[in-house]
Amino acid sequence: MTLHAPRLSRKWMIFTVTANGTFMSTLSAGIVNIALPTMASEFNVSLENIQLVVSFYLLVLTCLLPVFGKLSDMYSRKWMYLGGFITFGVGALFGALSNSLPMMLLARGVQGIGSSAMMATSQALIAQIFHGPSRGKAFGAIGAVVAGGSLAGPAIGGALIQAWGWKSVFWICIPIAILGVWRGIYLIPRFNAHKRVKMDWPGAALYTATSFIFLYALNTAADRGWTSHFILLSFAISMALFLFFWQREFSAKHPFLELSIFKNKTISYGCLVAMLGYTALFSNSVLLPFYLTDIMHLDPIKIGLLIMPFPVTLAIASAVSGTLNAKWPASILTTAGFVLLIISTLMFAFIGAAPSISYIILAQLIMGAGSGTFQVPNNNTVVSAAPKGKLGVVASVNALCRNVGMIFGIAFSVAIFSLVQSWATSHGQDTQTAFLQGYQAALLMGTICSVVGGILSAKR
Repeated sequence: MTLHAPRLSRKWMIFTVTANGTFMSTLSAGIVNIALPTMASEFNVSLENIQLVVSFYLLVLTCLLPVFGKLSDMYSRKWMYLGGFITFGVGALFGALSNSLPMMLLARGVQGIGSSAMMATSQALIAQIFHGPSRGKAFGAIGAVVAGGSLAGPAIGGALIQAWGWKSVFWICIPIAILGVWRGIYLIPRFNAHKRVKMDWPGAALYTATSFIFLYALNTAADRGWTSHFILLSFAISMALFLFFWQREFSAKHPFLELSIFKNKTISYGCLVAMLGYTALFSNSVLLPFYLTDIMHLDPIKIGLLIMPFPVTLAIASAVSGTLNAKWPASILTTAGFVLLIISTLMFAFIGAAPSISYIILAQLIMGAGSGTFQVPNNNTVVSAAPKGKLGVVASVNALCRNVGMIFGIAFSVAIFSLVQSWATSHGQDTQTAFLQGYQAALLMGTICSVVGGILSAKR
């Protein structure tokens, strides 16, 4: 059945299916972050290695986003989305059965493939179903769902890890995936595909290889060494492949990424702002659980409770921002969001060794408010500017920039943390002082990204 314009009530029923996938992805992310210290101990690996459990998932997701975005413009977004749901659930099963870091990375790679298919199509589905002021409300509601998943993740994750160990955090995703697929089969309509959209497979292969090699090298450089032969060779290969990809984009009859979309300043500014915002946010995502474990000596349940204030204000700010987006310019809202991110990253940078619980909660509340305030209007602005027939491509590129920001945030924060911590240790500092100096340097990097993002938002 092909459905062109769903009735309002049915629109929101379809919305709940996309919300189901979004909730599952964010729930899993929050749970896995809480599980990192426990996994590192069981697998007997360092922070530089265990962060790959998060970053490898984001790496695979990021590399495939434009591919699935293009395919969603060519074929059925319904089955692209549901296929992603199934794949994510299979990856969760592999994760639950993993007993080593390599097996876990394989599982997270499979989850990354599934999440990429869902993420590339979910925003396009919402933009295709909702129009006018209701679109801003729908994106605001999705922001609230992201917050709900993020809120539930730390709380549920802490309790599950404490009671049944870290493997239980993957088992919980399987029934959610089954429910989402079952509902999606009946609710999501098959929208007409754009027959004129074609895939440039050589361009897709060049993009995927370029981004994977570059991002993998970026995420393993802290462990292997930035000047190691492997890392330097990887960066050189990725640069050579990028040049071939760039040439292909301007010579192919049907370019893969369609770089012409960036001639639209609304899209180019929005994507750059998204990347900077998520780099700032994820400068703290991997390091904070280790700070709460190694410096404050808290158990998983308490860590989960201290992370929960972030998604609380993320949910509230997303809903408010989505409503205001129908009346206020996006530049005002996104700039306000970045001001809050600047304040929160500075608070974490100067947190010290013995902060009060209220200090941590306040910093988390401000960071969540900043995130929700800038995300919703920025997403709405970018996808609303998509040319006809390129909604899937623009939505996937927007998601791509967000995920590149996440990867940059993790990679650069861990690299800066490791370099400064090693320097401090070599100069006679004790373990706690060295950790705090590395943590501060990483968060100051997040502050700089917030400042640049805020300036660009104000100029938009």
